Amino acid sequence: MDSVVLIKVISAALYPLGLVTVFAVVALYSRVRGRKSRAKLYVCISMLILLISSNPLFARYLVGELESRYPQKAIDEIEVHQAIIVLGGGLRVPSEPDKALQLGSASDRYWHAAQLYFAEKAPLIIIAGGNVYSRAGVPGEAFYVAELLGKWGVPASAIITEADSRTTAENAENVQRILEQKGIERALLVTSAIHMPRAYSLFEALPSSITPAVADVQIQPQVEPPVFSYLPSAGALKMTTLAMHEYYGQWFNQIKSALK
Repeated sequence: MDSVVLIKVISAALYPLGLVTVFAVVALYSRVRGRKSRAKLYVCISMLILLISSNPLFARYLVGELESRYPQKAIDEIEVHQAIIVLGGGLRVPSEPDKALQLGSASDRYWHAAQLYFAEKAPLIIIAGGNVYSRAGVPGEAFYVAELLGKWGVPASAIITEADSRTTAENAENVQRILEQKGIERALLVTSAIHMPRAYSLFEALPSSITPAVADVQIQPQVEPPVFSYLPSAGALKMTTLAMHEYYGQWFNQIKSALK
């Protein structure tokens, strides 16, 4: 099995719904084996995981802890660099029945990169991101981002695409080669606030000096009545899952680095 696919399968089992499913299956097995007390325990654990992970307060805490590590700066507070590195994510490339590129919330990073370019914070944008799962006839995500930036007014001469990487670690490895080829010593790194801690931990190891330039901040002051902070929601479950994806990724990279 492809290593990237294997990692994603393992991760899926460790996300909240994956854990709920695992404990529910174990509970069913225990019930069939006549171990009723154990079955009840596993059902309780399964429900507890679901309730906690879908709690808005818990979800906001997890995401907020990640986003607070690298606060977003106003564009005029960011120093001039030699390049802007923007990581792929938040796009749905055209695929039947879709006829056009679709933008998700995490695609804010591309608009942020364009604004940095127009503010003359760097003369070059490096787009890093391929397709996680290969698809015949479908180019890497970076090509679609380049097309999007072009429609926003960024000239093709100011864009470099790296469309082979499938993970954040591969983003860093492939971008390093581009930085070395172009003699770039200082670059801005643009990605979502929740993703920045994991991404920066990989990019700061590069020979070039990398500065975080955060986009897409999710946690903002709460405006809805406080009661909604205690009611389980699908949105909170999604936020918890996104946060766990980042924590698992960080731990995996730390283990991988320690084993080298």
